[in-house]
Amino acid sequence: MDSFKKIHLLSQELIPLINDLEEEPKQIILEHIKDCGDCRKLHESAVEFDESMPKQDFSEGVELKPLKKLVQFNTGLKLLLVTVRALILFYIFYSSFSYYGESAPLLMGQFYSGIILFYVPAAIFLLVFTFTFFNKKWFWTSLVADLVIIFLLDNIVELFL
Repeated sequence: MDSFKKIHLLSQELIPLINDLEEEPKQIILEHIKDCGDCRKLHESAVEFDESMPKQDFSEGVELKPLKKLVQFNTGLKLLLVTVRALILFYIFYSSFSYYGESAPLLMGQFYSGIILFYVPAAIFLLVFTFTFFNKKWFWTSLVADLVIIFLLDNIVELFL
């Protein structure tokens, strides 16, 4: 394959991107366009296509408002995550304190085992969900809240007994 054919093949591939090329390759392609009719037609059609596209004026700082439905959906998901945690804690409180007649150490043991058995797996799932779909601030807030619940809630409840 001679050098003209090589330049011809490369020019056909690069003509649509000619404005993005560096100066030296751009000049080589423009010189080839002067000699080759096929590449000249391709370049003209690419220029016509670029000119037919509407131009956007990005000089002004346009602020894009988030879609209202998307914000509502995001808020609803956050509320759902908080509600699931609250329902699990309510179940643990209710099931533990329904046997209130027992001694306090047994009650607290049942309460802490309920946290480990029910809350920890749910918290792990909800944290993975939060990490995947929400920002880091919401993830870290959820993680700190879950750690406080797992490690300190039984001590706080024991203070009120």
